Amino acid sequence: MWIWLNRKINKKGVTVIKRPVFWILLAFVLGEVIAVFDLNIAVPCIVLAIIVIRKIIIKAYEDMGAFVVIFFTLITGFMLMSNEITTRNHIYDLKENTVIVQGKIYKIENTAFGTNIYLKGVEVENGEKSVSVKRIFVNTEKIPNVKIGNIIKVRGKLRQFEEAANKGNFDSRKYYLSLGFYGKIEAGTIEVINSDYSGIRQGLYELRMEIIERLEKLCSDNNGIFSIINNKNGIIGAIILGDKTDLDSDIKELYSVSGIAHILAISGLHISFIGMAIYRLLRRRFRFLFSAAVSIPVVLSFGIMSGFGISTIRAIIMFILKIIGEVLGRKYDAITAISLAGLVLLVQNPFVVCNSGFQMSFGAIIAIVLILPIVEEILNTDNKIIKVISANFTISLVMNPILAWNYYELPTFSFLLNIVVVPLMSVVIVSSIVGIFCSCIMFGFGKVVIFPGCGILELYTFLCNIINKSSVASIVVGQPKVTIIIVYYAILLVVLFGLKNIRTKYTRAEKERNIIKKETGLVLEKKAKKERRIKGQNVKLRLACIVGFLLLNCLIYYIPNPGFYITFINVGQGDGILIHGDNGTKVMVDGGSTSEKQVAKNCIVPYLKAEGIGTIDYSIITHTDKDHISGILEILENNNSNRIRIKNLVMPDINMKDDTYNELIEKAKLKKINVLYIKKGDTLSLGKTKIKCIYPETTTTASDKNDYCTVLSVKNKTSKILLTGDISKEIEEKIKDDIEENYTVLKVAHHGSNYSSSEKFLKKVNPKYSIISVGKNNSYGHPGNETMERLRKQGGVIYRTDEKGGITIR
Repeated sequence: MWIWLNRKINKKGVTVIKRPVFWILLAFVLGEVIAVFDLNIAVPCIVLAIIVIRKIIIKAYEDMGAFVVIFFTLITGFMLMSNEITTRNHIYDLKENTVIVQGKIYKIENTAFGTNIYLKGVEVENGEKSVSVKRIFVNTEKIPNVKIGNIIKVRGKLRQFEEAANKGNFDSRKYYLSLGFYGKIEAGTIEVINSDYSGIRQGLYELRMEIIERLEKLCSDNNGIFSIINNKNGIIGAIILGDKTDLDSDIKELYSVSGIAHILAISGLHISFIGMAIYRLLRRRFRFLFSAAVSIPVVLSFGIMSGFGISTIRAIIMFILKIIGEVLGRKYDAITAISLAGLVLLVQNPFVVCNSGFQMSFGAIIAIVLILPIVEEILNTDNKIIKVISANFTISLVMNPILAWNYYELPTFSFLLNIVVVPLMSVVIVSSIVGIFCSCIMFGFGKVVIFPGCGILELYTFLCNIINKSSVASIVVGQPKVTIIIVYYAILLVVLFGLKNIRTKYTRAEKERNIIKKETGLVLEKKAKKERRIKGQNVKLRLACIVGFLLLNCLIYYIPNPGFYITFINVGQGDGILIHGDNGTKVMVDGGSTSEKQVAKNCIVPYLKAEGIGTIDYSIITHTDKDHISGILEILENNNSNRIRIKNLVMPDINMKDDTYNELIEKAKLKKINVLYIKKGDTLSLGKTKIKCIYPETTTTASDKNDYCTVLSVKNKTSKILLTGDISKEIEEKIKDDIEENYTVLKVAHHGSNYSSSEKFLKKVNPKYSIISVGKNNSYGHPGNETMERLRKQGGVIYRTDEKGGITIR
């Protein structure tokens, strides 16, 4: 079996496929991808794939056995994904009603939102039908008296995971789908059907809870020099146990912006360090087999205790294969190990490929195992500093498209910061683990041992804060298209292998020159001249490598101008509108909510970053109600962590200036943002698109704040858009002579209130599309039934942000 996992043997003069597991993985992924498409497309794709694979394998290797294996792997991938899609759709079709689920507990996790009980081999019944799923989790506020291994029956509410409200927002459905969960159960009652439990898993769970509790005690109430330990339990718990319950959100965001968030997850680095340290220590006294028999269970136990995350599973499989290879006297092949780990994860959950952790874990290891050796061969240097820098730069090069796809921005100094961070992580891990165990013997001594690790974590925070003060600590690049990512990696491979071939030619020519001189007895070339030639070759290749990679990154960093569009961002109960001018100018009209606590952080900023927008040229405030300005205030109050800059704050030029009005201006001036004022008749030019202010005038007086609301008409060659803020019917009547007829889009006033959108007004505007920005199940009863009836009577298409999410019109 080990030979077959990684072989290149001759059979009657024919070369058998090397690394068949790698090709099996590709075939499996291809089968999964084909399954995603409609059956009418999938069948021809399968036939075409089989023909291509057969031609390649039979022609190149004449290995029919390999073709049969790869063919059946492709079909297996297709069938597994098809089955998962069917199961997923069955769960999505179930109504959010009371259901009964039964399954076996394989994990228990305490979170900030209660206790999650993870079940496998699950049956879900809702009274009408029963659906079998691999896994589901139950959330309960009370800590139940259950153990890992128990079979339980739960009666509770089935909750579907929500999709992203806007592009770039957190997509719960996609995230949990990538983990293999299609829904969750909010527990009402829990009944133990079978009380048998797994002693090992339950013991490890209890040990985990004990460690978390001990960490909390170690990192509390310390004075003097030991105060540096305080509140570090959240970071250490995330690093060694994968527990992020006590992890400070500000620290998580700081590390993420700085490009070192990877240290907050159980990674291959931790597994390799712990596992190999134990194995090498045992090898000093014991044989291969005994050392392997001890180290592998220890690493597996660590994996179970830390929750068996995606990167943990990948690292454990690779570690086990490495140890087995040493025991059997076989050479370890990292590519085969990566492929097998990927195959295991994909068989367990075909949707895992959508998981950012999966993408980054495998992206990083592929960069180290596959790409870095080629880069080192091209650079041809023994300089340790250059090797360290090139290693970090290579990882960044491979990871940039993955980071851009998932987070829409790239940390500028991460490759330099990681030069310091990664080597010191071994000290953090050893200090933390040993400190925890020492505290069991002598609590005070545990604090002394854990102190160096906490000191290094403090250094990380200090360095991140310095970097975070820079306006270019990270660059917003938006979410690149899939085609761009494919082209990026294709060019990367072409450049690498092209430069590698040049290096090979240089090396071969040098060897041939030496052989000729030796055989002909020619006078040896002067050493200085030879060194100059080789040095010149190295300089050329290194420059070509650097220039090529810098140009390649332009694919990710370059953001093309998409032309004019307007997006009504789903901010819940509030308003937030982005206008992208055809000349690239970005205008925000309002940005607030009463239903979303951190509307900028959770809704507005992620959307802007996903669109590749790091700067708002004009932020227009229609009026100062919270549901229109809370997000703008949040951006003005925040530090550089949100990476969104406002150039100009545009306020209504009115007589009634309340405290919030003055607060906005004051905060803008503190941030050195230019403050402008807008009134009736003013026009803002965005290339061919013009934004004209219809209302109010400077002298306008009104009893209601909403009736001071700025009304804007957005016009270009293809469309006319009317933005009405929160104006009432009275103001609609006042401005009806100033507006045009037959608008393409109407932003329905005051979230669809019955006191706005009069029949006369709608008749003149006659919108093709009516957009209602409103929160789901809001307490105001928006949109009103009367308004909806008037809109339907007028005709046109009605879109609501609570139903459709963010709405973009181009």
